[in-house]
Amino acid sequence: MKLTKFAVAVAALGATIAPAGAFAPSVDVGSAQFTIGIVGYVPVICRANVDASSVAPVAGTTSLGMLKEFCNSPSGYRVIADYSPALAQAKLIVDGTAVSLTRDGSTVVTQSNSAQIADHALAIELPKDGQTGNISFRIEPR
Repeated sequence: MKLTKFAVAVAALGATIAPAGAFAPSVDVGSAQFTIGIVGYVPVICRANVDASSVAPVAGTTSLGMLKEFCNSPSGYRVIADYSPALAQAKLIVDGTAVSLTRDGSTVVTQSNSAQIADHALAIELPKDGQTGNISFRIEPR
């Protein structure tokens, strides 16, 4: 008799304090066992940022610091650089690999097929002195 009152109390507690679907108790009074299921949902969060905010417009390679990526999308993500047309002849150097900046104004800088936290050394190579422009980075989950 005490077990039955306990099972009813557990079921009533779950019905009064938990949102629908988040707490689903099942009670088997005959075998004196019960199960509690808990379900949670995690939103997809992705961030990409760069240390440098401005760089001197001189020919050659200049460090932009680190490109820091965080994305918990299980399908992966890609980081895209958006830049002004004046930078169309420049190159981004990501962990020692050159990524050409074309006239399109956007290019994929890094990508991953899974959730990841990563840091990449980032630099820009300008072909001539006085070349100016803007560049920004965005991250897209897949």
